[in-house]
Formats: sequence, structure tokens, C-alpha cells
Amino acid sequence: MSTDKSRFVVSADWVEKQLGTAGFRLVDASWYLPAHKRNGAEEFAAGHLPGAVFFDQDKIADHATGLPHSLPSPEFFAEQAGELGLSDTDTIVVYDGPGFFSAPRVWWMLRVMGVRKAYVLDGGLDGWKREGRPLETGTPEIEPATFTPDFNEKRVTSLATMRGIVDNGEKQIADARGAGRFTGDEAEPRAGMPATAFSENGHFKDLTAIRKMVTDAGIDLGKPVVTSCGSGVTAAVITLALESLGHSDNSLYDGSWSEWGGLEDTPVVTGPAEPVPVISHGPLKAHVTQLEMTAPPKVSLPIPVNIQTALMRVNNIPLHFYRYIYWRVGKRWHWQKRMRMSDAELSAVLKDPKNSVTVLYMNGAPAGFFELNKASDEVTELSYFGLLEEAIGAGVGKWFLLQALYAAWQDNPKRVTVTTNTLDHPRALQLYQMMGFSPVGTYEAWVEPLSDTELLEISLRN
Repeated sequence: MSTDKSRFVVSADWVEKQLGTAGFRLVDASWYLPAHKRNGAEEFAAGHLPGAVFFDQDKIADHATGLPHSLPSPEFFAEQAGELGLSDTDTIVVYDGPGFFSAPRVWWMLRVMGVRKAYVLDGGLDGWKREGRPLETGTPEIEPATFTPDFNEKRVTSLATMRGIVDNGEKQIADARGAGRFTGDEAEPRAGMPATAFSENGHFKDLTAIRKMVTDAGIDLGKPVVTSCGSGVTAAVITLALESLGHSDNSLYDGSWSEWGGLEDTPVVTGPAEPVPVISHGPLKAHVTQLEMTAPPKVSLPIPVNIQTALMRVNNIPLHFYRYIYWRVGKRWHWQKRMRMSDAELSAVLKDPKNSVTVLYMNGAPAGFFELNKASDEVTELSYFGLLEEAIGAGVGKWFLLQALYAAWQDNPKRVTVTTNTLDHPRALQLYQMMGFSPVGTYEAWVEPLSDTELLEISLRN
């Protein structure tokens, strides 16, 4: 598994190797607009992945809303999923015809209902067929299973909540509809809806491309996002993209435009979106939190699957390599202290026997690092910890932090400390506390981002 691929998207090769494995389930979630002139149920009977079941998104829905395929209650979903032979503990791969149209919607539903191991098949059924992989026909006999839902209501935005978001602007709204429908220049629904921009030829794009698309659209990955579309289906594609980038503070407006656009008292704006504001240069205010832990972590996490990982403590780390990985990890979070050090200053820090740097490699490439400073016999500081952008979303963050804490406790200090601030990853404080840290102090600080001139000087120096 490459670090530039979504951890929620699996290849056809991987899926074919899992066929027949206990606890492995395939779900055909194909659903189409009338303009597509395709019928998911008929195509399923004519040929589907071996062992797959058909998930009817119009049937497994809340029919009381009067809206198309609304999210059903956890109880009804659990009943229907169980009848399809699905358990909440299964590894479930969802697919549709083209690859990333309706499958992400069922992936999102499974995640909302508590399934931890839900994935989407890259390339979809069409790609599977093109590659000549095995198919089954007809309607399979299904052995019912028990599905125990763990509903996450924070991942679903209601009409009332959406009204508040529109009024106060507390969250970003990402609309998955085509540009013409967004501006009001084209009718709803638009015939021949194009494939999502996040995929190409049925394959999900790499994280670098997705990150650029998201940020070019003006979405700040450090802030909450609500996704929407025409009827709540393709909004899940944006959700999949956000989750793949490590963004978890997002929810889906289930009613979407089918609900909002059909009401008389909901505000509607036509025309292009307002341009993304340009952020001016200058110092940034940060709220700093100091944390400590007084006992080794009690958390236990398995080694990430499908990823080759290696941790290497680097002795006499070259300055150019240290600056490279420091900047690649920290540029989004405004790390600048070490970048402003002269060669002599930085060399003195890195060669100090109390200081150690350990680099994480994923599939042979650098993916992150942590730095420890043995301040005294009693205190070890986790000075720096983080992942390169390409590794965020690969599912290694918690495991990697746990390895850093194991290393910090090797010399049996009385305390391990760390400091974070509001310019850091939005879940950093939560993650540290999850691993056993407790806040012991706070203060305000100003951070001066590196200027373009400084960045140019650094690049020339290295």
C-alpha cells in the first residue's frame, strides 16, 4: 500500500486475494440516475463479484422523509445489513459500476453505523470486468448475520443544524454537484452527471492530487466541513476524500439539495462561489498547552496492515536531511524554530547526547519523525512528532505516536512531557490525551511564520 493512496480504497488485486476469507464481505452498492440508463439490480444479477450481496439504496432508507434514500435509523439499518449477511465486525468492501459514484455513500453509511473496516474498491465493477476477473451470476443465498450498530450522530447534519451553519458560517460547506447545478445555470437533476473529479477512469486519485483539489477549492483542512450534493449520494465522495487526507471533523448533510432546494424558507444563492480569501502575512496567535504523563502508555495497537514500516534512530543526522523532514512535517503547522537556526546552532542541538531523532519509513520512503530530549534523569521531552503530508491518512498516526512514547519511557523517567498549540493538527491535543497525557499548563504565544526570503535562503543553504 503506497503512502500516497487512500487507506479506505483497496485494489482489485487485493480483493481477489481475499475472496472466500472468513469475515470478508463484498457489497454491490450500484445506484444510478435515470440519465445513466443503467440498472444496478439487473447488472448485479447478470454478473457480480464472487460472494457479493446487493445493497439497494432506495430500499435501505428512511422512507418517512419523502426524500430519496435518506439515512435510515440504526435499528432498521442493522436489521437490513444483518439480512444481507453483514456484521459490524466484518471487513467490508463496497463497489459500484464506475468506481466512485454511489459506493462511497454506502461506505459512509457503514462508517456512520460503526463499521471500522469499511473500504471502497478502486476501479469498480467496470474495471473488474475489463481486467477479466471472476464473476458470479444470479442472486446468492445469504446466511443472515448479527449487525450491532454504533451510530455516530456527529457525522450526519440535519436540516435544523444546516440552517444554523448557513446563518453563522461556523463550518465550511463543500458541494459535490457539478458547476452548472451549483451556480443555478443548469436544472436539477442534471442529465449525464460527470464522474467525480476525485477519480479518473474509475480509479481514486493519489492523495497529493486530492489534497491540491481540496485546497484549491478553498477548503481548510484544519476546520470542520459539511458535505452536500443533490441527494446525499456523491457528497460521500468528498467525505471519502477528506477522510483519506486525515480530516475527521466532517459530516454529511443527508437531505442535501433535494431537501434544501425544495423548501420556500431556505436561503438560496446563485452564481459562482465567492473567491477564497488570501491570507495575509504576519504573526499568528497560538494557545499553547503543556502536557505530561507519569506512567508508560497502557494503550496497545497492532502494526498497520498492508504497509511496510521501519523505525530508525538516526545518529549524526545530516543537517540537510533533518531540515528536509522537519519542514515537510511541520510546514502546515508553522514549525519554524529549527529552520531559523544556523548550521552551527542546529548541529549543536542534534549532536547533543541528550537529543535523539527517529525517522519513520513507509514502503521504503521517509514518512515522519519524532525527536526526544532527555532534559534530566527525571524528565524526557517529546520535542517533535509528526508525519509527512503524504503519510497522513494512511492509518499509522496513533501507532507511530505509541512507538515514540515507548522510546521516551525506555530510560524510566518520572515524567514525559510534550507541548502542542492551536496551530498544530486539529486533533493533536485529543490524540496526546488519548495516549495518556494530561494538561498541566497553558499560555498564549505569537508565532512568526517563515517569510519567502527566509525560505529562499534556507533552500540555497541546503
